[in-house]
Amino acid sequence: MASNFESSIQRGCDFIHDFVCSPCEEDDLNTEAQYFCNQCTKYYCVNCVLVHNKLFKRHSVLDRTDMTKWAAAPGMVDVLERCERHPGEALKLVCGDHDQLCCPVCVAMDHRHCSSIQHIPDVAKGIRKDPGFRQLPQQVAVLRKQIEDMKNDRKKNSSSLRKTRTAIVDEIKAIRKKINDILDKMEKTTVQELDRLVADQEMSIKKDMESCTQMHDELKNIIDDIQSKDSSGEPPLYIGFKKCEEKIKKGKEILQNMSSVVKYDLTFRKHNGIEDNLSSMKTFGELNESNVFGAQPCTSLFPRDHVFATEGYKEYNVKMSSDRCNCDIEGICGLPGGEVVITDGTNKKVKLLDQEYRVVDHCDVPKYPLDVCHIGGNEVAVCVNNNDDRCELHFINITKGKLVTTRKLSFTHRCYSAAYHGSNLYISSRTALYVYTMTGKLIEKLYEDKSMTRIAISNEGKIIYITNFSNNQLITLDNLGNKLATFTDPDLLKPRGVHVTAAGHVFVCCHNSHTVLQVDKDGKTKLATLAREQDGVYKPRALFFSSRSSSLVVGGMKDTLLVLNVR
Repeated sequence: MASNFESSIQRGCDFIHDFVCSPCEEDDLNTEAQYFCNQCTKYYCVNCVLVHNKLFKRHSVLDRTDMTKWAAAPGMVDVLERCERHPGEALKLVCGDHDQLCCPVCVAMDHRHCSSIQHIPDVAKGIRKDPGFRQLPQQVAVLRKQIEDMKNDRKKNSSSLRKTRTAIVDEIKAIRKKINDILDKMEKTTVQELDRLVADQEMSIKKDMESCTQMHDELKNIIDDIQSKDSSGEPPLYIGFKKCEEKIKKGKEILQNMSSVVKYDLTFRKHNGIEDNLSSMKTFGELNESNVFGAQPCTSLFPRDHVFATEGYKEYNVKMSSDRCNCDIEGICGLPGGEVVITDGTNKKVKLLDQEYRVVDHCDVPKYPLDVCHIGGNEVAVCVNNNDDRCELHFINITKGKLVTTRKLSFTHRCYSAAYHGSNLYISSRTALYVYTMTGKLIEKLYEDKSMTRIAISNEGKIIYITNFSNNQLITLDNLGNKLATFTDPDLLKPRGVHVTAAGHVFVCCHNSHTVLQVDKDGKTKLATLAREQDGVYKPRALFFSSRSSSLVVGGMKDTLLVLNVR
């Protein structure tokens, strides 16, 4: 079939249209089509469609907002194989330089200078046996489930937000009864401010829900298209595979962006001495928004320069009846819903804990698990090592209270610690810090040191903290790998775990000194020694700050997690 693009070229027209008006084309005119009739299976421009609509009033006419439904036209390119930039053209080529599917128009306009243009039937050979293609339905199903869960969470959040508003208004009314008519203006001002904040947050929730709905449907449509083309040859499957990979990447980016805020909320704190200072005040009190960030809920209650102090502790047993050895907790991270994931090295297990730190599920790993980091949504990545160079990063999803390993990355170097930021993975091999893409492609070696143990990245991604076990140091880098500071202290003996909160508070636990420290954001000064061995700390290896409970969760060579209450 000669494409509309080719027909336009043959007519010598200066304009290239993806769809040409059928009546105009019969008159040897090149007019861009804006409508398509399902019954006539013809295209119409803005003028011709008026004539069509008068003659055929019951026909279904679709405009360009419904271009995906134009596929009913005879000879029309199948929706899966259609170029999204040039809908009248079929995807027939792939550019290796850009890893991008192309139609002939794409190649002519954007890839003329590329050196690796291949025919899709050539590169599509064996696509059914490709591990990535075979895992596609499962990846899409998991991602759709995460998107649906995110949408449901936002819906519940909207309801709770309205209840919070009602509670705050009730408090405002209670205060109002104690004072005189001068409060009328203050009440109006305060409620208006409250409603504005609620409206802003509800708008954010609405946008999140709409994004979830759109991505959920797009993923369903493309995987349905792929599965329906299973018997139609390899090229369509390859095209579907590449398109689906793009959708998955986009979906994960959307989830990652959304997961940075788990819950929108509002708080209200009344002014003290309202009656005495009424004339000088404009509102009833302070309204503060709080957005709970990812695995680390917002620490806005504690300013960035806040120095913490401990208020007691509790211990929670995490040993399972099936554990053959004493626990060795190497990694800890939190999930948006308040659950906690830990790695138990000696028992070769990854364990899921509920909000009460009870083990509710686990999965076995073939090698020794070390660090664990939160990726986004309910996904974590676990460093898995032997005493050789066969080291891996396991990606695990938490679905309905179950740990499910979805994929693995293998490395030629050790994998002691991992952190995630800006769609990239930061991996410590103990002698170097590497940056990888989520598909395992090496971006750069960022930093080298002889004894790197664990890493943590600030919420904005500008500062990287590294514990140096052998030299008793905390090293601070910028995101280009430049060393900013080297911190030492008598309480910093064999530091292992390091954690930075969303608000920028930095915590370190030290194996040999049995201590938990708070360090300033610049990594230069000790702000506090929060706990020692007499407080229950014993050979700590990992720690995590939970803003939900305002506590530090510490793990090490014990069967129990130590939870330090802080203020």
